[in-house]
Amino acid sequence: MRMRLHFIPIVEARPGMVLSAPANVVEHGFLSMSLPAGHVLTEENLQQLNSHHAEFIYIERIDTRSDEQVALDAALAARRVMQIFEGADLSDPNTAALFDQVLGYRSA
Repeated sequence: MRMRLHFIPIVEARPGMVLSAPANVVEHGFLSMSLPAGHVLTEENLQQLNSHHAEFIYIERIDTRSDEQVALDAALAARRVMQIFEGADLSDPNTAALFDQVLGYRSA
């Protein structure tokens, strides 16, 4: 089963959702709460995240798209990222790294 990563506001999170990346909350420069990737959210976790002022989390959802739709979506995302970076100097290592990260995120 193929999974898809989503970056959602904490107000949309529900018990049973699975974190696809660690949920780390930093307050005043200190780590005040941390949940690991793969953690299944509970009602208590959601209350804790809210009380620690978490704003967004990465979750996993089942990807119901066909292989053809996934390929089409990836091509469209790549085209859009290329448009955004069309004037950028991709020979610069920092810009190239940013480009790679944006392309990877948008193509997922």
